[in-house]
Amino acid sequence: MSETRIRGWCPGARRPMRSGDGLILRLRVTGGRLSPDTVRAIADLASRYGNGELDLGRRGGLQLRGVGDHDFGALEIELAALGLLDGDAGAEAVRNVVASPLSDLDETAQGDAFALARQLEAALVAETGLRSLPAKFGFSVDDGGRIGLTEVPADVRLRFERNNVAVSLDGDVRTVMLPPEETVAIALRLAHTFLDLASRIDPPPRRMAALVDHVGAETLFASAGLGMGDISRPNRTDAAPLIGAFSVHVGVGLPFGRITADQLLFLASLAATDIRLTPFRVVLLPGVSADVLPRLADAGFVTAPDDPLLAVVACPGAPACATATVETRGLARRLAQLKSSHRGIWLHVSGCEKSCASSARHAVTLVGRDGGLDLVLDGRPADLPRHAGLSPEVAEALFRSGTQ
Repeated sequence: MSETRIRGWCPGARRPMRSGDGLILRLRVTGGRLSPDTVRAIADLASRYGNGELDLGRRGGLQLRGVGDHDFGALEIELAALGLLDGDAGAEAVRNVVASPLSDLDETAQGDAFALARQLEAALVAETGLRSLPAKFGFSVDDGGRIGLTEVPADVRLRFERNNVAVSLDGDVRTVMLPPEETVAIALRLAHTFLDLASRIDPPPRRMAALVDHVGAETLFASAGLGMGDISRPNRTDAAPLIGAFSVHVGVGLPFGRITADQLLFLASLAATDIRLTPFRVVLLPGVSADVLPRLADAGFVTAPDDPLLAVVACPGAPACATATVETRGLARRLAQLKSSHRGIWLHVSGCEKSCASSARHAVTLVGRDGGLDLVLDGRPADLPRHAGLSPEVAEALFRSGTQ
């Protein structure tokens, strides 16, 4: 098995990653939609083969944690029986597609993101020439409705706008407008263009934004056979509130993206139709009424959109992660309470420099290094710290005093 110190790839069900609490297997769920029966089965597998804890990732993937080496083969057999296992690791790795979760229920949606995502995934798997794409290279399919995906990491972005699909590249704000029936083919062409142009640079960029910095979006579009005359400015929207009770769904947040097998079973017991995973560390229950919210809160879910925990992110930390040298989530919980209300993420607590919980810049980042904490302001874990080697107690005191 590969070790967690290898950077630039993510675990899958075919290619697990070793961590401090065992193997991590990530399930790629098309459109984030799962039936209650499938959710019950996943919860059972997480309890029998793992440690009963799961993580919902930044692209809506569901990770089983704590799987033992001797259980891996049996778990794969059961995942295959559930239809949750790709034919091989290459097919799994290329199927990095995030889609708007409510395109069939949101009356403002401009198109069917789930259907387009399913078509795109099938095409990516069939296009064996794209198996050499970097493991984190991904696509987003935005239905153009209330729940925008502009903050979700993606290299090629597809967004329905009226009768067309706007295609844009990470690192650039312009779009090319295409008929829906041409979108999948163009998305594949852009991926091939990425591989071609990136191979001419030493070292080759591993993400689209880096390649855009090198050659420009105009060159990328032109190399993919898309005329400059089709380029326009996108109509961007922010993600609408998801947590709470709404006309078509109830949404709950997962603190730090963590959910237990028992919580999964509880969600399945409440589901009216299906359970929908999102890239916002939020789970949606379509067709469920507001009266379930107190029960969900009692079960440990976040049910208020202004909960301070939603404004902080933290990786599993030590001892769950083998590369982390500090505990993260207990500290993050304590610090979260210091700001009663905050729009967006203000704090990132990372057990090491790998930025697994968030790759974005945040107002405050605490980074574990050799058992201490480095404090970075307005940056990322790998950036130069303002303070280095702090103990958790000293770091917390700085926050409480407001002198960080």
